[in-house]
Formats: sequence, structure tokens, C-alpha cells
Amino acid sequence: MTTTQKRLGESFTRDGSIAVGEQVLLRHKRIDDALADYAWRRDEALARYDAAHPITQRYEDFLRAFREELVNPHPLRRTFAVETPEGNHIGNVMYYNIDRARREAELGITIGDPDYWGHGFGTEAVRLLVDYVFSTTSLNRIYLHTLDWNVRAQRAFHNAGFRDVGRSRRGRHRFHCMEVVRLAN
Repeated sequence: MTTTQKRLGESFTRDGSIAVGEQVLLRHKRIDDALADYAWRRDEALARYDAAHPITQRYEDFLRAFREELVNPHPLRRTFAVETPEGNHIGNVMYYNIDRARREAELGITIGDPDYWGHGFGTEAVRLLVDYVFSTTSLNRIYLHTLDWNVRAQRAFHNAGFRDVGRSRRGRHRFHCMEVVRLAN
């Protein structure tokens, strides 16, 4: 059980959950997540927050790749669904670019349903994932890049324990680099 779970208690559980908070739980991805994931990946506004282009592939092709990822997950990436106590799949959180030699990985999150923006759901999901990673892996550092104009995300990451460690540029996009490191026991 993670520190957050111990502190908050088991307010709700579902099969496949890896971390439970007051507002959300993180769980393993399921095939029935595909349709929402597809819609979020096609959404232009959401793609803008990732400095990406919306996907254009057909749903059938997306679903085939989604199924394959469920059966054979990429070894350097772990993705989990973010779900409310009512069972609403509202987004995804992941750690990727796992570097076992450097003991670090990058974090990404999407809260795809805008009704859940600005209410602490993303912050809690990030905290739960950080607790999970630090309690179940040997990773010592989790970092992320968030667009310089996305002040709401920067505030959420700061509230989840991340600190600003610099700036970077990728193409025409500028990013805040943030990190959280495992506290020594």
C-alpha cells in the first residue's frame, strides 16, 4: 500500500487498481478504455496541451494497436487509467522513457474530460502515480516537460511535489522542466 493510500484510506476500490485516493483511482488499462482514448487523441484542444497533432488514423487501426499494447506493453512505458469513484474514466497517467541505468522516467498525464479540469483530479492522479512508482520500482527521479503557457498544469505539478528545474525548447515550443526525486529513507 502506498503512502497516499495509507493516509487517505481505501475510500473506494475496483479490480485492477494500483493506487487509490479520495477523488480518483489509478487502474490498469482495459479494452473498454479505447473509445475514450481515441476521442481524446483526436481532440485538437487536448493535442495542443501535448504540443502534438491530433491523430488521424481510423478507429479500427487505433483499436488494433491499443489491443496489442494491452497484450504486449512497451517495456519502457506504463500507462494507467484515471477513474472517479463513480467509475468514470476521465483520463490517463503514465511514466515512460524509463531509464533503469539512470533510475528515472518521464511523466505524462491527460485529463480528457474538461468537466474534471481545475478540481484537483490531475494533481491527485500525479501524486498517486509518483507514490506508486517510488514504492514499486527502483526509480529515484520522475521528470516532465510542460508547455510554458500551461500555468494550470505547472501549478498542479507543483502541488503534486514537482519543482521547476529549468527550461527547454523543442521546435517552436518552450517547456518548463520539472522533477520530483525520491526522498532518502
